[in-house]
Amino acid sequence: MSSVDIAALVTELQEQLSGARVVKAYQLGEEEIRLKLHQKDRGGVDLIIEAGRRIHITKYRRPSPRMPSSFSMFLRKHLGGGRISQIRQLDFDRIVEITIERWDKKLSLIAELLPRGNVVVIDETGKILLPLKRKSFASRKIKVGENYKRPPSRGNPLKMSEYDLMDLCKSAHDKDILRVLASELGLGRLYAEELCEKAGVEKKKKANELTENEIKAIHETILDIFEPLITNDKSKLRAHIVLEKEGKEKVDVLPLELSIYETKEKVFFSSFNDAVDDFFTTQIAEGIKGEAIDKREKEIGKYERILKEQSQALRKFKKREKECIEKGELIYAHYTEIVDILREMGEKKKVVTLTLPNTGIPLEIDTSVSLHKNANAYYEKAKVFRKKRAGVERAIEETQAKISREKEKEVRVEEELIPRRREVRREKEEWYERFRWFWTSDGFLVIGGKDATSNEILAKKYMEPNDLFFHTQAEGAPVVIAKTGGKDVSEEGLREIAQFATSYSSLWKYGFYEGECYCVTGEQVSKTPPSGEYIKKGSFVVRGKRKYFKAALRLCIGIEKDKKRLIACPPSDSQKSKLDNFIELVPGDDLEKNELSKEIVKIFIDSAKDEKKEEIKRIATQDKILSLLPPGKSRIVGFSP
Repeated sequence: MSSVDIAALVTELQEQLSGARVVKAYQLGEEEIRLKLHQKDRGGVDLIIEAGRRIHITKYRRPSPRMPSSFSMFLRKHLGGGRISQIRQLDFDRIVEITIERWDKKLSLIAELLPRGNVVVIDETGKILLPLKRKSFASRKIKVGENYKRPPSRGNPLKMSEYDLMDLCKSAHDKDILRVLASELGLGRLYAEELCEKAGVEKKKKANELTENEIKAIHETILDIFEPLITNDKSKLRAHIVLEKEGKEKVDVLPLELSIYETKEKVFFSSFNDAVDDFFTTQIAEGIKGEAIDKREKEIGKYERILKEQSQALRKFKKREKECIEKGELIYAHYTEIVDILREMGEKKKVVTLTLPNTGIPLEIDTSVSLHKNANAYYEKAKVFRKKRAGVERAIEETQAKISREKEKEVRVEEELIPRRREVRREKEEWYERFRWFWTSDGFLVIGGKDATSNEILAKKYMEPNDLFFHTQAEGAPVVIAKTGGKDVSEEGLREIAQFATSYSSLWKYGFYEGECYCVTGEQVSKTPPSGEYIKKGSFVVRGKRKYFKAALRLCIGIEKDKKRLIACPPSDSQKSKLDNFIELVPGDDLEKNELSKEIVKIFIDSAKDEKKEEIKRIATQDKILSLLPPGKSRIVGFSP
């Protein structure tokens, strides 16, 4: 991020995070710190600080490390519970100071976003309490107990007068104006080129050779381009991402429009923070996918190296086999001639080497056995090489098949590694959405508890005397209430409620495929036990006649068509017709709930149209699906086409 980017961003951060309370801190990787904040008007907010690179609020979630680092533990201990009183850019440097006040202390978190940057905690006196990384430079030391010193400051172009700019240019020996603006004023090359072009000044001209009119033009252009930052007028910012390659590649993120990108495609955002968040998060996601692609290419490369070695071995065995056959045939073809040569040689060696005229092929002859046996020995060697060749050919086929499979394999990235947009709650959530719920085919609301506490709340707070109460005899069953208002429920509706109640009972965990539950009215249910007895939390006394139902243990989890909510319901045709996407479950299988929830998320996303995938990811999160799964293991037996 450039100094201009930081100036634009800090204005937004100060407005959005002033008064926010520090809840927790995480360290993701070597450079990245994530502060979990709570802001009164916005609720939970995550602030990303990546040393040497970026700072912004993020709407995306990433998995937290299992073990917190010592630096994140220090932040939790000393900043936890404190409130952000100020966020400011130090001069026009790429350094942001976040002041956090607590009942017992006032500390500052310094985010250095320049190359070889750092994140440093300092006290009110400026003493370093703990840096993310201990470093030493020629002009400063970033170590515990040292006074914090910033890198040498540059001029601030947003506050610089025309005369100050003139003095700076005169003192810039042998530097062109582009370098002075980019480096001495910290504007960066992009904005420096924009200033030169709009001011009508040749960018390669020596700064100390500029005329007064040229310096005046540059100063006026600075005031014009950066007016939104000078006046803190966010309405004049034009936060956007610049795209290339037919809108597929994000190449830059800027708070202001520049002429250098005039012909490029752009995506505009309501705030610069949102643009920065989208830009950097995309880079992270692409980096994760790039690692997965590199891993696949590495695997393919490994098999290709093996294939090359196998091909070399195959050529060698083919050649040796052919040579042995030729030598065996040569012995028979020149039998008499070989006998004469051996007689003439008269050597007493057991093995002799001879070369027949006009062949150029050396033959090793064992003189202790007949030429027939010598020829057979070559044929036997040929058989050995033939077997080796056949083995290598099979191995080559297997290697080629592995390469083909790797090339055809879709590059998959673990879903939890990809940054996911934080879910935005609907403005108003219905009271019953805290529980498990569905609407019967004939329009009655059915609510089920999740544990002993929610069972108590349902029965005490929400159950009316003329409502219906469903429960199983098995321990660990939820309270299920049908809000009937005294009206009659159809037989189909009663069967749906009974199936819902039995499916969430402990019968599912024990692998039953059918269960029994009973139904009474709300006035038959009481928390008052008989004299001298005690009932535990989540249990009730039921008096009077009960109506029993048998139901198959089977559930459907899907997304409502109208309100786009995740819901669990009985798998009847009328219930399925209300859903866009759904899966059907029965007890059993080897998948634990955590693995099953991942599989269900994948099914929902894969079955959605491209334009709906982001919406499905937001609705059907793993946490929500986990909350709807019945106890124990489950098996998917069907899903929406």
